[in-house]
Amino acid sequence: MYARKVEGKIYTFGVSGLLYRSNVLMYDHQTESLWLQVKRRAVTGPMTGTKLATFPSTITTWGKWKKKHPGTTVLSFKTGYSRNYDRDPYESYYRERRGMFRSFFKGGPGEEEKEIVAGVQVGDSAKAFPAELVRQRKKLTDIVGAQKVTLSYDDSTDQISVRTERGEEIEPIVVYWFVWKGIHPDTTRYTGP
Repeated sequence: MYARKVEGKIYTFGVSGLLYRSNVLMYDHQTESLWLQVKRRAVTGPMTGTKLATFPSTITTWGKWKKKHPGTTVLSFKTGYSRNYDRDPYESYYRERRGMFRSFFKGGPGEEEKEIVAGVQVGDSAKAFPAELVRQRKKLTDIVGAQKVTLSYDDSTDQISVRTERGEEIEPIVVYWFVWKGIHPDTTRYTGP
């Protein structure tokens, strides 16, 4: 999740309908710059190079969310549109184990394109950590670039957090492996100690 405030000004974002290496390009209504979701920055237009701040986020169940945040307000299905909100239009895409644009993915043996990973970037170095492995172990430590990082999994919220050995928090990007690999072609994938 990204902050709308950039350099003291509030921006309004939308989905451009464009992809770059299977990653969504957002745009801002004010300058029409394109923002690459995984890189968290503008890649074309007047805002090129500007980085977006992030907020911690998670993909979790309604039950876990409600337990942690009992006062949550739920949006109504009464939107004025006839769309069926009980059906996920991407359901078949989630079930398929391969991505749409396979030419960008050059994985190794046993690597599944649509495995969910926690992508971590430190400086120019990037590494992908299989989300299921982080969930199973609850905590794991590794090196990204020259930094020692610890990934932790909170079962009550399904949230993965990352800290450096100096206690600095790094917001991971939880994404499909083929998307992370497409944007970070030189990335490595954590396979264990």
